[in-house]
Amino acid sequence: MNNMNTYNNYIIFLSDLMAIDIPIVIYQQDGKAYYGNGRKTESFQLKPTAKATTVMKENKIYVDLDKFKDEIDLYLSLAHEVRHCAQYQAINDVGLADIATPEMLKIWKKELREYKGSENEGYEAQHIELDAFAFAWFIGVSVFGMELHLNGVRNGKQLLSSYIQFISNNYSLEELRDCLEYSGFAYNRNQA
Repeated sequence: MNNMNTYNNYIIFLSDLMAIDIPIVIYQQDGKAYYGNGRKTESFQLKPTAKATTVMKENKIYVDLDKFKDEIDLYLSLAHEVRHCAQYQAINDVGLADIATPEMLKIWKKELREYKGSENEGYEAQHIELDAFAFAWFIGVSVFGMELHLNGVRNGKQLLSSYIQFISNNYSLEELRDCLEYSGFAYNRNQA
């Protein structure tokens, strides 16, 4: 799972697609932590319920590579976490992020003030989580040709469908191809 250049290109692709500032990603494997450029940093501890987490105010994502079952699991999780960075940037009017309606932004802003983490039952029914799940689903289908199973989203299935519809309408396949080409990200099915 240690293919940093490919992961970096993927993060660039996602960031370019949403027109956001590229987040800093810190990976950890076998107890050693490092930035996407390979430079070492202090190890970190995630909640037992998390494989990755985002510190939105810092535009940083922490990823524990030991918790992923395969590359696809990692890529979809990264899409979810980068979407959280985009949400924060859109709420705070950073850069060009135009990823939601004004009504969605109001809801996300309120939820961020009262956010419930993954250790809380029903956390996945929050709008910011549903949007991030929907974005990961969209990337799974359009980039990797596989559908993310969202069985964990018990509450909010209707809202999830509306986020999937919004995201699917917001990004064209041509735009996706252009961003993929620009980033240099190339997925090899043999990686999964």
